[in-house]
Amino acid sequence: MPSKRRPQARRSKQPRATHNRSSVINIPFSDRAFEAKKRAFDAIARMRREGLSLSAASDEAGTTPTTVQKYLPAALRRSKIGRWLATKSDRYVRHLSLPGAHGPVTVRARGFDEARFGSNYLASVKRWQKTRKGYELAPFHGKKIGDFQLITASRTLQALDDAGLLQLDSLYAALKDTV
Repeated sequence: MPSKRRPQARRSKQPRATHNRSSVINIPFSDRAFEAKKRAFDAIARMRREGLSLSAASDEAGTTPTTVQKYLPAALRRSKIGRWLATKSDRYVRHLSLPGAHGPVTVRARGFDEARFGSNYLASVKRWQKTRKGYELAPFHGKKIGDFQLITASRTLQALDDAGLLQLDSLYAALKDTV
């Protein structure tokens, strides 16, 4: 008995995208998506820090639970009773704006722990700006985020501050700075 052949689906002319780790870039494509992802990171941080529920944390961050689930699915898990909880850590890449030798630089922080370390560094630099005490930066001496060596020298930071290049408005770099 002759077998019936199933007609093959037509293949598109465009090449198929590869999904290996090196080719996937974790950067939103628009300013709107960048801001939504930034708010989602804020909601996850509030869940971890304050123990809030997903809906309460997303409300405080100015976003929705659906947006958080869309942009950061690996940072959430379900509890046994079905509530959404934030995982203790994640591996999402965040683009941070940190003080460099010649002004702000964009640094890739790989994961929650590096991003939190960068946030603590920026808080210490802000305290240093007020007090000018070197001990504020001592825990960060010789440390790196990604491949970027953190600046802890008071003279360098003083020069940046005098030149007006030590602006510490936001932890996350703007989308236009990262692409």
